[in-house]
Amino acid sequence: MNILFICTANSCRSQMAEAWACRLFPPGWKVSSGGLLTYPITNNTRRAMAEVGLDMGGQKTKTFDGFDLDSFDLVVTLSNEAGRYLPALAAPERHLRKPVKDPMSSEGSSEEVQAAFRLGRDRIKGIVEDLVSSHSG
Repeated sequence: MNILFICTANSCRSQMAEAWACRLFPPGWKVSSGGLLTYPITNNTRRAMAEVGLDMGGQKTKTFDGFDLDSFDLVVTLSNEAGRYLPALAAPERHLRKPVKDPMSSEGSSEEVQAAFRLGRDRIKGIVEDLVSSHSG
């Protein structure tokens, strides 16, 4: 399997999905991530992933337009915006819409904001686990 995760800015949700996939995908599966636009990966994102032992050190932000979308087995959009603006795929059934509330839009104390990042992280882990269980051998 070759899977692309896309969100709005490739700074949080799709980056979290890429990190989870690197840990949870079976050998031979490939993962990439991109955004409609790019924004640096946030410290809150990195912190939330580090709490579960995932280092995002080698990950870089990129836009989805640098990818041949039809070369992927699945394209998973993690934001409503990405789902709306993704160009039509040759096989539309390969586009999975799995929107996750954007932790970047959370407000409140630093602990409340970090809780929103944890919630997003855990929801995205579930999405990655579901992909593995539904597409493995």
